[in-house]
Amino acid sequence: MRFLIVLMFFLLYFKSFTQSFRISIFTESTIKSITLQPGLGTYFLMNDTGFVRKIVPSDFITVNLGISNKLDVKLNNNYLFSSIKVYLFHEKSENNLKLKPVTPSFKERSYEGDFELLNKGGKIQIINLIDIDQYLEGVVESESGLGQNLEYYKVQTVISRTYALKYKNKHLSDGFNLCDRVHCQAYQHRRLSATVIDSAVRQTKDLIMLDEKKKLYATYFHANCGGQTCQPDYVWNEKLEGFDSFKDTFCIRTKQARWEKRIPINEWKAFMVNKYDFPIWDSLSNYQLYNFQQSERHAFFIHPFYGIPLRDLRETFQLKSTFFSCSIEGESVLLKGRGFGHGVGLCQEGAMNMSRKGYDYQQILLFYYPKMQLYIQTDRLNRKM
Repeated sequence: MRFLIVLMFFLLYFKSFTQSFRISIFTESTIKSITLQPGLGTYFLMNDTGFVRKIVPSDFITVNLGISNKLDVKLNNNYLFSSIKVYLFHEKSENNLKLKPVTPSFKERSYEGDFELLNKGGKIQIINLIDIDQYLEGVVESESGLGQNLEYYKVQTVISRTYALKYKNKHLSDGFNLCDRVHCQAYQHRRLSATVIDSAVRQTKDLIMLDEKKKLYATYFHANCGGQTCQPDYVWNEKLEGFDSFKDTFCIRTKQARWEKRIPINEWKAFMVNKYDFPIWDSLSNYQLYNFQQSERHAFFIHPFYGIPLRDLRETFQLKSTFFSCSIEGESVLLKGRGFGHGVGLCQEGAMNMSRKGYDYQQILLFYYPKMQLYIQTDRLNRKM
């Protein structure tokens, strides 16, 4: 009987592995100890040798780094076992697990799906094995926040689904598909609040964006373009089909449309001279150094002749965007900027405003990705809508 139970759970594990995304969570943290507790429903605890026991909401597990690449597991503060890997499988799809890093201490998070923990490189690696629709519910809330309407959440869902499928092997060499950082897609928790997000995921089920070559679309997006989207080569030195810069009036009166930053004159000048050998001895160049105007997006500061990419200034001075002008104010260089983010692709605040004005998700997607086509993904082919 025990053999059948062990076999059943291993089959469950491999089924989950093949049908679910493997998402690394707490990716940036070097976790040495973590507690796990069911928030809803029952979980089945397994180790390298098979099924150990059921875990109910009144139980909590503590996992610590052990020796010889093992993890030490306690149940309700009582030692249970040591193992190379630890697995937790949900009994029902709506179950969720609460995870609270102890060393170092971080805010608790809650996720659905199954879990795999292992000792990797001196830290506990935590992988969430999750159905793509449940994953998308968490991503859409993490990327978009609350308070948006259904059509905008549909937009974000289609973008995030397309991205996940396009880059599903991004971290394959690390043992998972995607991570929880914005480096992939923000995935800070399961969907916690807005049931409208569930509706957006259901109503766009299997819907993806393809380009003219029937390949998954590059779904770049950012918070606010400041009134004009950006050419990809201005950001990444790479031209991309379907991402020409264009005017966007939908975001210009939103909260992140404008920003200012002051930088000490000596700091600004020293960086330009030391990094780029800027010719401050030339009176015209010296004037332009402090009086740069950018009514439309440029790739370079002042002129390409000076060889100063605006993306370098954004990174060095931690600016919200490369879309700024500057002037002298007292002992500082005053930067007046527009937008937040790299500016390529969809402008989130613009898209949110479009949805409030009555545009549907397909119209919004076509506005920002004019060369995309919507398809319904099936097991064997992609069917055009």
